[in-house]
Amino acid sequence: MKNADRMIRDRKIVEKNIAPLTDGVMLDLCRRAGRRAEVDSTGERGPRSKGTHADPTAAAVLRKEAARVSDPVFDAVVDISRLLDEMARMSIKLNDLVQFVKTGKERAKQATVQKCKACDRIVECTPADRLRSGMCMACYQATRRAKPQAS
Repeated sequence: MKNADRMIRDRKIVEKNIAPLTDGVMLDLCRRAGRRAEVDSTGERGPRSKGTHADPTAAAVLRKEAARVSDPVFDAVVDISRLLDEMARMSIKLNDLVQFVKTGKERAKQATVQKCKACDRIVECTPADRLRSGMCMACYQATRRAKPQAS
């Protein structure tokens, strides 16, 4: 299978799997998984035996762990939310890459190369060779030195 065929197949698979996830489906999923299921903990303490060591912190942790039950719907909605977030970030990155390839590398390089308005020197606009007020670093420094300092 050629690279183009694989890319077309992958895009169709993504479109097919995303299509059923409409706004209504998302709202329904979030409504069904609004809260994690918990065990009703009323009256579960029971009598304590004499002579045991009372540790309120440990007792609270044990109650919390005992109250947590398996809630596959809640966990599935959390996973769906996480995956959609990742897909959104990846689709933004994908769009940026496609735009870069469409515009071409030379056009992207032309956008970062400018001329100094004072001496017509080519400035590459990199961190080491920046354009300041439309001038190269040498012309910019000379202009700053020529201005009288306001005190």
